[in-house]
Amino acid sequence: MSHDNSFTETTSKRHLFIALVALVSMPLLPMVMGWYTHLA
Repeated sequence: MSHDNSFTETTSKRHLFIALVALVSMPLLPMVMGWYTHLA
């Protein structure tokens, strides 16, 4: 186990942003898929 771990704050903010985007977009995914099948 190494003791020189340097955790940066940018990665956690990026993961938080990705989680929020997934949380918002997942309920909208069936609607977008319905539009895609309707247009195709």
